[in-house]
Amino acid sequence: MTHKATEILTGKVMQKSVFITGCSSGIGLESALELKRQGFHVLAGCRKPDDVERMNNMGFTGVLIDLDSPESVDRAADEVIALTDNCLYGIFNNAGFGMYGPLSTISR
Repeated sequence: MTHKATEILTGKVMQKSVFITGCSSGIGLESALELKRQGFHVLAGCRKPDDVERMNNMGFTGVLIDLDSPESVDRAADEVIALTDNCLYGIFNNAGFGMYGPLSTISR
């Protein structure tokens, strides 16, 4: 039986989940607000714990993620997979990440 058929038979309509990085301000926050208004379940990725708490208080599901830390990215990915039961509708990778210095000195 397909996922859609199961939803129809059980009367359960799953809310589509999207994960947005860089949600604490600017384009990420505005996108999260609009997608929430449209009925999406928004997982709001933020680098600071205080911002994650603020996102939770705004009705989002805050997820701690620091793109400068591979371990943080792995933890956030595991959390998003668990929170969405491995069924994520979309990702908006909005968070900024920069490395500064002469190109010859940048290792990754």
